[in-house]
Amino acid sequence: MALPTETRKFAAEQTSKLLRRLAFQINRGLKSRDAAAIHDLRVSIRRFTQALVVFKPCYRGKEMRKIRQRLKRIMIPAGEVRNHDIALKLISKSPRGDASELRSKLQGRRKESERLLMSLLKRWTERRSSQKWRAELEAALARPEQPAGSMAVEELARETLCRMAKDFFVRGNAAANPKAAPEELHRFRIAAKKFRYSLELLTPLYGATLMRWLERIKGVQTLLGDINDYETVRQMVAPYKGGAEVVAWLKKRERKSMSEFRQYWSEEFGDRDRARSCLDYLRHPIARAKAPKKPMARTAAASAASQAPQAVA
Repeated sequence: MALPTETRKFAAEQTSKLLRRLAFQINRGLKSRDAAAIHDLRVSIRRFTQALVVFKPCYRGKEMRKIRQRLKRIMIPAGEVRNHDIALKLISKSPRGDASELRSKLQGRRKESERLLMSLLKRWTERRSSQKWRAELEAALARPEQPAGSMAVEELARETLCRMAKDFFVRGNAAANPKAAPEELHRFRIAAKKFRYSLELLTPLYGATLMRWLERIKGVQTLLGDINDYETVRQMVAPYKGGAEVVAWLKKRERKSMSEFRQYWSEEFGDRDRARSCLDYLRHPIARAKAPKKPMARTAAASAASQAPQAVA
């Protein structure tokens, strides 16, 4: 398959695919409402939003800002639902797995957040937002004043990913410091997530090596996600009866995950040569492929010869 080379065309292909995925996950969330559906909905929103950020030179104007604001409003209750799902899951594994009163409180709070989320998702579908947003994206790409036409997609990828990679390593080194504040780990977790989604978005412009970098970054995300979950759930359960024992258990797990993160970062990203290697790789997207030439018309004899059975070696 030929590599897409025009910036607008590439942006249109990627955002269209992600918008279809977003619409699918919104409809799925409305039907199932379970933890997996809410998780996948949040991921699809983040990926689509990051596409609008990466391809901002193509997607400008107040309509694009409105789209991102609408998605942010959906993410808030979706995040609350997800946090309660994580809390309920962790409590079931804790020494207080039988804390029925605590579970009941959390389940009630989840239902409140779920009602708000379902209301927003239903409104999104009733307004035919998928079709409207698709039309607005196409209109934004068609505006003649957009500056992206003169920027090759490889240049856009190089500038975006190199900037994000530098930020990733700086924030990661700071977060891996034993004296790092929880806020530093949180900010790095968000930066790592955006970096990964941007890499996935621009994967067609790079080779197989990019997949190895993505796997390493996923490892960072997993550990940081665990740390964030423990911290979030600690704050959620602390005010409730029976929460103290769960909080103590979560603190132990959080300390263990932080130790694992520091070791993982040191092994996979702590070496300066590793950072230079990553940046050097991202500076060189694959050369744009030329469209294959239309084959010349063949004579009847040549056509017949090509269809004749060939000897097996």
